[in-house]
Amino acid sequence: MNGYFWDSNILRAFSDNPDHPVLRQHLDRISWESIFLPSVVVAETWRGWLRRIDTVPKKKPDQAIVLHNKLAEAHEMLRRFSVIPFNRNAANRLSVLQQKAKRQKKSIKKRHADMMIAAMTSSNHFIVVTRNEKDFIDWLLPGQVENWIDNPPA
Repeated sequence: MNGYFWDSNILRAFSDNPDHPVLRQHLDRISWESIFLPSVVVAETWRGWLRRIDTVPKKKPDQAIVLHNKLAEAHEMLRRFSVIPFNRNAANRLSVLQQKAKRQKKSIKKRHADMMIAAMTSSNHFIVVTRNEKDFIDWLLPGQVENWIDNPPA
């Protein structure tokens, strides 16, 4: 494998507690340069923060201060990672996964971001790191999904 793609839930866990004991064990066994964020996860992260900021009532400026400071912290955290953009190879793989989902009569709309991450993982020969392994089981090969929060390294 060429590297590790972090799903949003792993990025959030790292942001909340970079010293999480199981996560730390995994981080200690690999080089930081082998960890990447798929552009889909970066987009999800920004979308979440922008949605929070947009919902702050205009009558509560103190809440806006807190949220904008947290947005700046999120920006600094994201800068620590190399981001891999969704590309033509991933788009081709996504088309295959969408066809597979249609044949299996699975909802594509609900799982679109996961399918995009799976397509990127597959086309880059990476491993996706997620706490929601079941979200990727239909799209990736065994060994291409790891949970660095609940499962210590073997």
